[in-house]
Amino acid sequence: TSHYFGDNFSRPFNIKFSSREGDLKYVYQTSWGTSTRMIGALIMAHGDNRGLALPPKVAPVQAIIIPIAAHKGGVNEKAEAIKQALENAGVRVEVDYRDQSTGWKFNEWEMKGVPVRIEVGPRDIENGVVTVARRDDFSKTQIKIEDLATEIPALLDVIQKYMLEKARKFRDAHIVVCEDMDGLTAAVNSGNFVKAMWCGDRACEDKVKELTGASTRVMPFDQTPVGTKCVCCGKNLLEGEGKVIYFAKAY
Repeated sequence: TSHYFGDNFSRPFNIKFSSREGDLKYVYQTSWGTSTRMIGALIMAHGDNRGLALPPKVAPVQAIIIPIAAHKGGVNEKAEAIKQALENAGVRVEVDYRDQSTGWKFNEWEMKGVPVRIEVGPRDIENGVVTVARRDDFSKTQIKIEDLATEIPALLDVIQKYMLEKARKFRDAHIVVCEDMDGLTAAVNSGNFVKAMWCGDRACEDKVKELTGASTRVMPFDQTPVGTKCVCCGKNLLEGEGKVIYFAKAY
């Protein structure tokens, strides 16, 4: 997040600097940093009706191993061996030994957004494979136990790229270029971002917020014009005038 504080804090604390003219003046401050808003953005960008869906690079647990028919001999031991192999491969992995039903565990870890679920039971051990389920697209596949240490890290990379691309496509599909207030209002009310020209007048920015609830969210580095008039007041903008701006509702 970023904030412009002006001299609101420097005056009470008497923080000054020496100007070029040699005068002491109050400093103007900004605040920049990573906050819990990033967690909220991550949840909103990737979560679904079944809970969290965490990108592998930030997931505290990247893979969860669920023993099936754990009361049968060798199942928990094999689950632990798989865990050790994956940890040695750099995967953040846990085994769920809790006394709960398999379905309950599946649902629990889906809600927590763990990227990969590994199911291992007596029949899997006998066949030398496990069932691997992805949280991002709910697909399942079977992988040889001996290949897990290489296949799971590779799968996590695939999931990371897939989730990023999916989020980008969703974002881009919800950016609407508008040239007037009617278009801006309709786009905002449909839950979109609006990319438009702005004359730079604070009054226009305030009017957009008053009429639509949307505010300026970001001024992109790429200032290739997307129109010739201010989206709010309709002022004709000469070359080099105005700014490309994104409007959207803040949540």
